[in-house]
Amino acid sequence: MRRSGTGGHGERLRAVAVVSRLSATVGYNAASVLLAVGLGVHTGGPPGTAALLAAGGYALATMFGKLQASVADAIHDRAADAANPEKSTIAAAVETLGLRGAWALLVAYLLAAVAFYGVVAARTGGWVLAAGAAVIAFGFTYSYPPRFKEWGIWNHVVTTGVDAGLLVLPVAVLVAGVVAPATLVAVGVVACYSFGYHVLHQAADVHFDRQAGIETFATALGVADSVKVGALATGAATGFSLALGYPIAAVVLGAITAFYVDTYYAVQGTDPESASRVLSSRFNIAWVATVANGALAAAVWRRALGVGFVTF
Repeated sequence: MRRSGTGGHGERLRAVAVVSRLSATVGYNAASVLLAVGLGVHTGGPPGTAALLAAGGYALATMFGKLQASVADAIHDRAADAANPEKSTIAAAVETLGLRGAWALLVAYLLAAVAFYGVVAARTGGWVLAAGAAVIAFGFTYSYPPRFKEWGIWNHVVTTGVDAGLLVLPVAVLVAGVVAPATLVAVGVVACYSFGYHVLHQAADVHFDRQAGIETFATALGVADSVKVGALATGAATGFSLALGYPIAAVVLGAITAFYVDTYYAVQGTDPESASRVLSSRFNIAWVATVANGALAAAVWRRALGVGFVTF
């Protein structure tokens, strides 16, 4: 691994995008923020400029916190990624930046996150700093000790908790000014389908993680059973959405659940390497997460604008 970095300016910019996993994170996090703002409007009414700025600052800070987590994972797992055809581009991007450059990028993201959290906390309260510290800490320790990535189901408790409890919930609260029951229920739905797509994302690496000696929730279950767990979690989110009067979300989440079930039968009974490759070719967390968050956001905004079927 070259420590000084290689490549020209354009190549290094592309490497920054790859190790930050911008293509996989920006879309679905933007949809999460849209959902959160809709929840805030639904429960608290039209927000003022100050509330929107606070929510936007918190969302931006959390995005920087997630980007530093992506870079930390790319640095720590670069050897395993190099042996994984689906992730070899990440290892190559770290080599292009060099270890020093990759660590500098991580620190830059970290400082940006702290700065935005600090500004928002100064205007809204210390709880924002506590939430921001959790985002940053969980992001880094996902890959580095205590390495939640290898803590079995706690891996997904952490990733789901950040998506639902440390992004959607705080942004909704900042917009609304209150912690409303409707917001908490919707966050529960997000947690269900978020758990599902994080499990499938990890399951695609089962064969290669085993080859690298990495033990995860998915390596313990195997590819097929991991997909089954993801389908069950997303199916639960579908049922909750329907019961809560979110038909748009229920239809889309139901379709995602059906896709998971079809994928389960496609990988069931195959060897781990074939199953991992089939899942990698079928599943893309960027589009699944963006579609799921976008569907619930559309349903929530429909409710917020007064054209929903039921109200809380």
